[in-house]
Amino acid sequence: MQCSRILLAFSLLIVMATGCSSHKEYVRRPLITEEEDNKTVPKPKERDIELYEDGLENVAGRPVRDFFNLAAHYRKLTNNYKQAKNVNAMQEVPNSTWFTNRHGMTRMTIEELQQGPNRGTGPATEGIWTVVGAKVEGVSPGFTIKDIRGDVYFLKFDLKGYPQLNTAPEVITTKFVYALGYNTPENYLSVLDPKRLQLGEGVTYKNKYLRDVPMKEEDIQLALEKAHQTPEGTYRVVASKRLSGTPVGPFKYSGTRGDDGNDHVPHSHRREMRGYKIVAAWLNNVDSKANNTLDMYVEEDGKRFVKHYILDFATSLGAGGNGPASAARGAHGAADFGNMIFRALTLGLYVEPYEKKLGSKFSPSVGYFDSELYNPGNFAFIIPNPAFVRATELDAFWGAKLVMSFTDEDIRAIVETGEYTNKSDEDHVVQTLIGRRDKTGRYWFKKINPLDNFRLDPATNSKVAIAFDDLAVKYGFAIAEQTTYRYTLRHHGKVLSDYAYSRDQSQVSFNVKMSHAIARALTNANDPSGRDRIFSFRIETQRGQSGYKKYVDVYFYLPIPGSETPELVALERQN
Repeated sequence: MQCSRILLAFSLLIVMATGCSSHKEYVRRPLITEEEDNKTVPKPKERDIELYEDGLENVAGRPVRDFFNLAAHYRKLTNNYKQAKNVNAMQEVPNSTWFTNRHGMTRMTIEELQQGPNRGTGPATEGIWTVVGAKVEGVSPGFTIKDIRGDVYFLKFDLKGYPQLNTAPEVITTKFVYALGYNTPENYLSVLDPKRLQLGEGVTYKNKYLRDVPMKEEDIQLALEKAHQTPEGTYRVVASKRLSGTPVGPFKYSGTRGDDGNDHVPHSHRREMRGYKIVAAWLNNVDSKANNTLDMYVEEDGKRFVKHYILDFATSLGAGGNGPASAARGAHGAADFGNMIFRALTLGLYVEPYEKKLGSKFSPSVGYFDSELYNPGNFAFIIPNPAFVRATELDAFWGAKLVMSFTDEDIRAIVETGEYTNKSDEDHVVQTLIGRRDKTGRYWFKKINPLDNFRLDPATNSKVAIAFDDLAVKYGFAIAEQTTYRYTLRHHGKVLSDYAYSRDQSQVSFNVKMSHAIARALTNANDPSGRDRIFSFRIETQRGQSGYKKYVDVYFYLPIPGSETPELVALERQN
């Protein structure tokens, strides 16, 4: 009996939580476009993140704690997830030391997309490359070299038998990720003639026992034996230029860095970190973990602060760390216990879709990379990423907008910089990225009302109109003629009008009744902050006969006539 009462009370709480609609009050203030997290701070202590320790925490530690987190389960039941904490009033991400709005906000030219983060031409094509560091153990070799100009680069190779498999994705994915706004290294395709390599003084490398041992000339040759060599005896490499500043170790996708005075928002609650889940899934970058990031203590414009980089993309697209990626990539993580139990209970008789693709033929320069099996709503990363796990549909919608910002021409232009030898390989990567892009947009634009790019048009029939882009229609996922918008006028959370309807794909505007309602509401408007002059449209969208879906609230300020121009104040989306 007591248990029944508890369950009843809990159910009532859920009904009350889901049935009550709260509203926010807004005031006019400049839109935040800069986070200003680049104030001068003392240099943090350099740190390492142990790969296995971090992996165990994200595979077992964090999931177990989340399982016993009753508040998190309650939020899930009530669809009241914790939203990102670093967005502005228009639900966008301000520029910061983590992210700079680029192609998703203001389109880059083809030349800018192909250039990416690169500001030079790569290592000197003449003279000696002096080896000043090396990675000899493991499957793939790597060298740190200094060219005759004194610039330092880390060289990455293709594995033997797989020309372009790792070097092309490193360059291509770098440019996509940079274009979307993230900080990345400058990565150049270059050619290494082993005759130009010269071992520097006092160079050491870590052996298989993780001990530093002196490097010898024969160690260079042994390392190169693992890399793919061209018929001319050279090696195609990615030369990743040393980042400016002082490295202080990777960043985590959760928590904050205690010794960075500018780091105040938990990383798992940053929208650009959560939304990166959608970008990484599109690019098949399953190895998105802390050890593939780097914090740099930099000096820019006279200020010293920490800047955050994402790096190491050689295992994206169809490439793996030991050769081509498997068809299973994206289906399950390294420790998908639920799937393990399911397979055990079904005695392994259930055949997964990807298993039907195992053994498929693919180019050794591309690996297995397809759009057919790609599931944007259920893409698995090797190790659970805490920011990705906490991504809400609003974060995913933001990430999908970034992915959809690339046109077919944009994608082709960036893939060309991977310099595949065979045109068929280039075409395959381009078409696969286009297919995965469209799947991404189609899926996530159904989860959220995809009206975006709101702006005021005060010159429409002498009435204020709110213009917008319906992204589902814009990208061909919905039919304009089968789309209807209904909207109500609201003030301080109170509905002032009946539903108005529009088939116009570009705007909604006041009708006569709304204008009268505004006049009545403003009769006693005397709040010096201007809060009384802030109204909102709640807009819902219908496709065909499917019923009206989630709403979006657009808040706007109406000034005293003749004094100022109306302006948008804020945006809220139903999750």
